Amino acid sequence: MRRLLVEVPATSANLGPGFDTLGLALNIVDTVQVELQEDNQDVVLCSVAGEDIDRLDPRENLICRAYRAWAEDTGEDLPGARFSLQSRIPVGKGLGSSAASIVAGLSAATKVAGTEDSRARALFLAARLEGHADNVAAAMYGGLVTTFVDGDSVHALHVANHLSLGIALFVPQEPLPTDETRAGLPQSVAMADAVFGLGRLAYLTTALIWGKWELIGPAMQDRLHQPYRGRLLPALDHVIAAALEGGAYGSALSGGGPTVIALGPAAQAEQFAAAMEVQAEKSGWVGKSVVTQVRHLGVQIKEE
Repeated sequence: MRRLLVEVPATSANLGPGFDTLGLALNIVDTVQVELQEDNQDVVLCSVAGEDIDRLDPRENLICRAYRAWAEDTGEDLPGARFSLQSRIPVGKGLGSSAASIVAGLSAATKVAGTEDSRARALFLAARLEGHADNVAAAMYGGLVTTFVDGDSVHALHVANHLSLGIALFVPQEPLPTDETRAGLPQSVAMADAVFGLGRLAYLTTALIWGKWELIGPAMQDRLHQPYRGRLLPALDHVIAAALEGGAYGSALSGGGPTVIALGPAAQAEQFAAAMEVQAEKSGWVGKSVVTQVRHLGVQIKEE
């Protein structure tokens, strides 16, 4: 029986002003074992183990849907597959768990199909399933990625893949569904707020490219999404402030939240992680801090 092993990273999107544009791969990895069922195309199932997983539809989960989506889009015949997910990415916490599942399923499909130059098509399908491209692109490429969607095309480029930053996460106990946070976003914004974000996004990406990491703090401020999502998270600004006071260069909501991400010197990551956790506890926000790094590799897949 042919077996594959897929490793796919957690991701943090937006980093403040990069709404639906920036994605950063983190060194927290889901692993998926795949057993191919060459004699039964109708078997596409997934079982799961790990934190934050209460239940998973064995057939209609995102890994299986993504695997089938490749076959449906390309018309290629794929063998059946049994997926076994070891979940390490917190679910519903703004760390790209759904993107990781989608990328894992599509990566398995492209590996089995043996399709040349499949990444662009896989990225488009991943973005369609996810609803936006930032997390899935970072999960596929690794490092810090910028994306935009143009009709039926998804464009993605590395901003930087050499970021030796320390990263601290404050991961709240209670999840915050992405659908809920997106529902609170405005349909239009003031010109001043758009200019506020554009300037900071350009400055943030330039500082990260050039290694001027100590300058990123003000550039991680946002007016497009974070203030609206912050209404659901009253302690958000206090935890961000604590991260900065604890030595982080910059801090922001991770994706749609509720996780807070802070970037700073690797040697001080434990310090600003602890500062966030202490402030959250003072504010009655239950959760835990996690220290990690940038993952420079995107999804990896190999034969077992």
